[in-house]
Amino acid sequence: MDATVLRVTALCVAAAMICAVLRLRHPEQATALSLAVGVGVLALLASELAPALERLEGLRQLFDRDGQMLTALLKAAGIAIIAELGAQLCADAGESALAGRVALAARVAILGVCAPMLAEALERITGLLSW
Repeated sequence: MDATVLRVTALCVAAAMICAVLRLRHPEQATALSLAVGVGVLALLASELAPALERLEGLRQLFDRDGQMLTALLKAAGIAIIAELGAQLCADAGESALAGRVALAARVAILGVCAPMLAEALERITGLLSW
């Protein structure tokens, strides 16, 4: 993981310097480069997800027999990652209001994904308290 963080940092710093130069005359190209680098960073990080997913599978076997909670957790994480990338791109393009809307949409979507999980947790707590 340490080497991946160094690669990501080096890639992003280099891209930021190129974007700073591009933004002077070609701001649309700077935004496109930023988007491409963001996708590249996600690709670099994808290999790091395998160990985390294995750990989550172990937790699922302990607590979540049917896999619904793990599915909701993974969906929420995906929504958060994609929305963060989108919000940062909007902010880089000078559209902070749009970045805020992307963040708001992500929060609403995550709430929707996690609502069944929260309801189930409340049912379990209620069941324990009434026992």
